[in-house]
Amino acid sequence: MSTSYTQKQHLLSRIKELSAPLEPKETGETPVLIPLIDIKAVVFDFYGTMFMSGTGDTIIDDPKGEETVAFKQAFEVIFPDSADKVPAELGVQLYKEVIHDHKEAMRKEGLDYPEVQIKEVWADVLSRLRKHGFEHLPEEPEEELLENLTIEFEMRNNPTWPFSDLENTLELLKEKSLYLGILSNSQFYTPLIYEAHLESAPDDDLFDVNLCIWSYEEKRCKPSLPFHGQLKMVLDQHFGIQPEQVLYVGNDMLKDIYPAAHFGFRTALFAGDDRSLKWRKDDERCANLLPDLVITRLDQLVECL
Repeated sequence: MSTSYTQKQHLLSRIKELSAPLEPKETGETPVLIPLIDIKAVVFDFYGTMFMSGTGDTIIDDPKGEETVAFKQAFEVIFPDSADKVPAELGVQLYKEVIHDHKEAMRKEGLDYPEVQIKEVWADVLSRLRKHGFEHLPEEPEEELLENLTIEFEMRNNPTWPFSDLENTLELLKEKSLYLGILSNSQFYTPLIYEAHLESAPDDDLFDVNLCIWSYEEKRCKPSLPFHGQLKMVLDQHFGIQPEQVLYVGNDMLKDIYPAAHFGFRTALFAGDDRSLKWRKDDERCANLLPDLVITRLDQLVECL
């Protein structure tokens, strides 16, 4: 079921209202910048690379431990007449249990790194709360309510803000006739976060729709190799672009650089925010892995291409 125009505008409005500027935290990393030849496409991670986030990742992948406040405030907005009846601690406990249970069920179906559907998660949370005696909560919540509840919780629990040079960098890369894409762990609201801040959907202008690959649509998340394999297939079938002609940009050596390098993509580690930078030296897949570039600002990409 697609989101109506009116509902989408409401969600965009709430994202803006619940957002506030963030500043990157220094990493102390030294950039590694070299010219890359014959690059035809640049594909970005979202959280921690294009957008700062409070956790440096999606909240599902990297919870920050302050969910009870976000849960309480979200329920006060969505269920104003009964929010005080539901203990936030119980709600957060059920939220985490549901995510775990949904992922385990998907793993049993053969998915290595499954991605949950967050609206289904919240529907299950409300159902389990009803079983705990909170029968005033809706038995069959409408999709708009689930979307609203998700936004109210997520924007409080994992605030996001674009890096200051993001838009200019994207425009300069586009001027170089490069195809632009996004491959990222995500939920339905991730493209909306982009649109709320940059005033157009990712695939309306700068990004090619075929190169916007979201984990919630694929039901897999990074570092799943089949997830990055989907990008390789699209680049080959739609554009005739070979892996060595692709630069993948991300902030996490395991989730971004390792799978991208596995398929032969060139890689750039974004080291512009200490909240999100992850070298993962304790993981054998990353211990001896180096990216082609290390950038501390997004606009450094322009001079390398």
